Amino acid sequence: MRVLCGTDFSERSEAAGVLGALLAQRSGGDLTLVHVLDTRSMAIGPAAVLEALDQSAREKLAQAAERLRALGAKVTVELPAGWPDEALLAEAKRLGNALLVLPAIGRRDGAGVRLGKTCERTLRGAESPMLVLRDPAPLVAWLRGERPLRMLIAYDFTPQADAAVLFAERLAELGACKPMAAYVDDPRREAARMGLLDEPGRSQEHLREEIARRLARAVPALPIDVVVSAHGGDPAARLAHLAEREQADLVIVGSHQRGAIERLFAGSVSLDLLRDAPTNVLVVPGGATAAVSQLAPAVRRILVATDLSPVGNRAVAYALAIAPPGGEVIVVHAVSPNLMRDGQYGRPSYPTFAAEHHAVLEERRAELAALLPGDAGGRTLRVELLEHDRTERAILEAIEREAPDVVCVGTLGRTGASAALLGSTAQALVRGCRRPLLLVQPQDR
Repeated sequence: MRVLCGTDFSERSEAAGVLGALLAQRSGGDLTLVHVLDTRSMAIGPAAVLEALDQSAREKLAQAAERLRALGAKVTVELPAGWPDEALLAEAKRLGNALLVLPAIGRRDGAGVRLGKTCERTLRGAESPMLVLRDPAPLVAWLRGERPLRMLIAYDFTPQADAAVLFAERLAELGACKPMAAYVDDPRREAARMGLLDEPGRSQEHLREEIARRLARAVPALPIDVVVSAHGGDPAARLAHLAEREQADLVIVGSHQRGAIERLFAGSVSLDLLRDAPTNVLVVPGGATAAVSQLAPAVRRILVATDLSPVGNRAVAYALAIAPPGGEVIVVHAVSPNLMRDGQYGRPSYPTFAAEHHAVLEERRAELAALLPGDAGGRTLRVELLEHDRTERAILEAIEREAPDVVCVGTLGRTGASAALLGSTAQALVRGCRRPLLLVQPQDR
């Protein structure tokens, strides 16, 4: 692992340098110690003054490097000139997006500022992982083999979160770890997506199971506990609260690298977390880990929706054809909660409604079961009837609850005025489904 550590020769910078040296030594990499000579405001000053500043900085940098080499690390030094954030980013890019290690407190804004402007500005432009230290002691103890590292990983199914997970796996190769993945999105919004507003506990359990499955496939050698926040509010504040509650030594979070305008409207969880977290924070940009694609799951669980039409039933056949041994196929069919016999609609107050509606459900269930083969071929086959007034909403909610690897649905391929007038469940799924979608058209197309 290539590590780049910025220093201003303060006590906090010295501690950051020690951690950087141990990281490099433990991973078999090297450390580049950087001090930025900020001479832009002194460009018109006497040459002798500039030379004296340069010489003094070089001497201090050489002494700091010698102390770090005593820890067994390979250390080189750099003394660029310019603004600190710009120079650090340039050096990190030159070194192939090395891990940036910086202390949290900046000097430019005074001792009362919790996070210095150098850290903030560096984060906004960073293309490589960036570790901001508030208390390096537990990380140092971990690298020396004295204790396991308690990691809290922010997870939300995005590529940025995937990159954070993969970097956590890299850290786990350096020493014993106790990782935990935390999901802190709005719990009521997640319950609404699954159609479980009256059962928020079930939605949290579905999320916990889905995240656990996804992480187990992605990093099977790294067991990760999963916690789903049950409280609303600001995501960064909840992550900071969880970090404190779980006594995390390190919080790992992905970053969308939003620009100033995007942050104005969408905010920045990573930046807010850097400001508020009581512990060390590692920010991993989505592009920092090239192997994010390894988190794409193998196709094992397939959800297929049919309206019992020929094209809908053809979609069931496709789902069965691609389901592997040991996989699962869930066949769903949406039924109006007011449906009676002969296509009539009624209400629970009607004398014959309950009996007729039950009979319709049993008939539909039997039709769905007839689509499934007698020999499951080592697969799990399941039928679900969805009672809902809106077919597309019922299917989308079932998709969120079941968390399939692929969704399969038939489509008539309507376009233009016919699609606008008649609607299209498949089109609604294309717009609203967040998972891979296989559309099956009629044979004559």
